[in-house]
Amino acid sequence: MRRVLAYGLAIVLFLACDPYRKLAKSKKLSDRDSAAFGYFRKRQYESASQLFEELLGFYRGSLRGADVLYHLALCRYYLKDYYAAEKYFGQVFEEYPLSKYAEEALFMQAEMNYRLSNDYDFDQRETLRAIEKFQIYLTLYPTGSHADEAEKKIQELEYKLEKKAFHAADVFYQIGRYRSAVVLFTDYLNRGMDAQLREEAAFKRALAALKMAEQSIETKQLPRFREAEELYRIFAQTYPKSSYLPTLKSAYEHTKRLLRIPGETVESTSGD
Repeated sequence: MRRVLAYGLAIVLFLACDPYRKLAKSKKLSDRDSAAFGYFRKRQYESASQLFEELLGFYRGSLRGADVLYHLALCRYYLKDYYAAEKYFGQVFEEYPLSKYAEEALFMQAEMNYRLSNDYDFDQRETLRAIEKFQIYLTLYPTGSHADEAEKKIQELEYKLEKKAFHAADVFYQIGRYRSAVVLFTDYLNRGMDAQLREEAAFKRALAALKMAEQSIETKQLPRFREAEELYRIFAQTYPKSSYLPTLKSAYEHTKRLLRIPGETVESTSGD
């Protein structure tokens, strides 16, 4: 008798701990709907997510479908399943563009890409996707509730891409691929905005050009030295007080002596 009572008590306690279990197993759509949103309110996101996925097919195209899909996206977000969340938030915006969830879903889709964005020295596809989605958000909702945040995150992501471009050039410089380094540093300087990185890029570009001249065959040494000399001149005129300038000047004089090139030394331009 005691064993039966204990078993019955265990069932009661189990059902009390999970009041939605019976509804979740019901054949009635309304019961499973109630269970899904009940689990969501109790922050049992895995259970809620499973039921929301089951409900999608029944509600697709309806207003309730927008509720279910949006809350499914939220479940995956709270579970830190950002790839799935990004997909579902995107579906909310695409399938229900006039719903009350459209603006928030578009922003959250961009937010998922933002959270999936790697550090600058890794693949940046998610970074590019995030920038694109934030820009779409700002185009459609220029005064939206997340407009300021979207603008700040675009700036942050663009700086990450800038660091990526600088890093790519610097890798070639470090391994002695000086021709590629010159090209990539030049590309960076055409787009990069960070003052400190621009100064370092200009310095390393000129150094790479000098080293490239030193390593060239004799017939190409002089024209490549003249190109390097011009990059040195540009750096000296742009950054006359740079801490890099003495090092660059020394490298310039060394290359000039090594290649036995006559002519006047390029002097830095004094600045205010």
